[in-house]
Amino acid sequence: MRIVEFTEELLSQVRCVANLSLHEDTITDASLRRITFEDPNYNGRHSLVALKNGEVAGFVIGVRRLKEPIEVVEAQRDFAWIKLFAVREDCRRKGVATALFNELENRLREDGVKRIRVSDYPFWYLFSGVDLNYEDAIEFLSRRGFRKAGETVDYEIDLLRFHVPKRVASISVSPLTIRRAKHEDRERVFKWIKTEFSVFWAYEADASFKHARPKLWMAEENDRIIGFSVYGALEPHWFGPIGVSTEARSKGVGSILLFNCLKSLREEGQRHAVVPWTSHLFFYTQVPGIARIRHYWVMEKTLS
Repeated sequence: MRIVEFTEELLSQVRCVANLSLHEDTITDASLRRITFEDPNYNGRHSLVALKNGEVAGFVIGVRRLKEPIEVVEAQRDFAWIKLFAVREDCRRKGVATALFNELENRLREDGVKRIRVSDYPFWYLFSGVDLNYEDAIEFLSRRGFRKAGETVDYEIDLLRFHVPKRVASISVSPLTIRRAKHEDRERVFKWIKTEFSVFWAYEADASFKHARPKLWMAEENDRIIGFSVYGALEPHWFGPIGVSTEARSKGVGSILLFNCLKSLREEGQRHAVVPWTSHLFFYTQVPGIARIRHYWVMEKTLS
C-alpha cells in the first residue's frame, strides 16, 4: 500500500469508494469537486489516497483555511478540518485508515496545526460532522483521541409530500415585501448578511446568484432588507441558510421565506430537500414531508 495526494485522475475511484462505503449518502462528481478542487483553500498535501495494487483502498480529505474567507484566515490558522474519509469495505481493519490519518496528522503538525475538527467547515463542505449511524467511524476517531465538540442535525424532506399549510399561507406580513432576489441585489445582500449574520452565510448566499435566476428569497421593509433564505446554492437540493433581523422575528417572516424556497425546489423538480447543519430543532418541524432527521457529532482532536 502506498499513500499519494488526491488528484483529478483519482476522482472517479474516490467517488466510487465513498458511495459504496458511506451507506447513508450519495456523492456526485460535482459534490466531490466542490469540496476539493473548487475550494480555494484546497491543498493536495492534506487530501490523501491509499492505493492498494493500483486501486483506491481509502481516502481522507483534509483542509486548512489559508485563503478564504480572508476575514477568518488569521483566527483559524491553527485549525485543520477533515471533510470526508472512507475505506473500501474489503480493506477495513487492515491499517488503511490508520496509515492515512497518521500521514495527515504528521503533515498537519509540520504545518503548525494544533487542532483538527471533523468537520464543521462552512461553505465547501458536505457534512457538518460524523453521522451517528457511522458507528465504526466514531469508534475509530475516538481511539485516535477525537472527542465530541458539538452536535448538529440535518432534516430530509420528501417533496412529494410537501405542501404549504393553511397556517403559513394565511400569514400576513404587510407592509413587508417578500420577493425573489434579482441580480442587481447581489452586492447589498452580501453586505447585509455579512454584517447581520456571518461571512460564511454571506458567501453561501452569494453563490445563489450564480444561477440565471437567483435562488434567494428576501424580505424588505421600505427597501431595507430584514430577512433572506437560500436554496440550491451549494447542492441543488439543499435549503439554507436563512436569517431574519432580530426586530422582525416571531412575525412569520422566516416561515414564509422557508416555504417559498421549498416550493421553489419542488417547482424545479427536486424529489427531496435537505436542510443541512442546523441546531434549530423546532423551526423545521412545521414542514410537511419530513422523512428523516440525521444527527451528527462534531469531533475535535488536539495535536500534541
